[in-house]
Amino acid sequence: MRERICTFGPEQSLTGVLTEPDPTKVLPGAPAVVLSNVGLNHHVGPYRLWVELARLLAARGITTLRFDLSGLGDSRPRREGGPDEFARAREETRAALDYLEQKKGQRDFALIGLCSGVDSVHSVAVQDPRVVGAAFIDGYTYRTVGYHLRFQLRYLSPRRWTRFLRKRKLPSQLREAGEADEVYTREYPEQARLTEDYAKLLERGVNLCFVFSGGMGLSFNYERQFYEMFSPLKLEHRVTYAFYPRADHLFSVPEDRAELLRKLTAWAVGIVPPKALAG
Repeated sequence: MRERICTFGPEQSLTGVLTEPDPTKVLPGAPAVVLSNVGLNHHVGPYRLWVELARLLAARGITTLRFDLSGLGDSRPRREGGPDEFARAREETRAALDYLEQKKGQRDFALIGLCSGVDSVHSVAVQDPRVVGAAFIDGYTYRTVGYHLRFQLRYLSPRRWTRFLRKRKLPSQLREAGEADEVYTREYPEQARLTEDYAKLLERGVNLCFVFSGGMGLSFNYERQFYEMFSPLKLEHRVTYAFYPRADHLFSVPEDRAELLRKLTAWAVGIVPPKALAG
């Protein structure tokens, strides 16, 4: 494995770390994986998630670029200002792809986003044909009938009432373990539009991976909710999917993080670009 710092993008203001496998162990045809910030976390990722993932992928023969968006981590703010935050993230993600194509000869890419990072990953995946894989961790969710039923039935949990009696909380304060007030929100695409986008990606042969954690309890709370959200697409056996109900949003527990890393590594290694299948 080799790691080095690189700069690229508008004004050469973007800073990242390129993690490459030993030249003798490169996986033929594998796309390069691109990772960026999770909220205000820099390119290391929450609890070093992106570092661990990049090194695991290098051991399997895959190149990874993890970088900071402008004004975050080690990347300088852009002097000219430019578009809004979302458009800027989308533009800078494409700049990362351009850099790998020009400097390393990469033609195919897999993008991975967590939480707000899903926004730019989704947009670039839909618009850029170089993207052959996209993974969305705690991405877009929509409440279903099953979600509302389980949300109301949570008050029947003996565990919840035990906590209530111990802490003497008011009934209105009874919440699921680990559930917090919703202090951060972002605008989601219309569900019908998102369904269309996923259909286009699948038709294009893009490998999709969806992961949800128990930290999404305010909007996602059972295994089959994902399939029910996008039932017209009949996604079973067409995408990689996992739900980790005991994991928190940032996978802070080492065992949960290790399971997520195994899932993402296996998914990335299994990506075969459509052009390879055609050949």
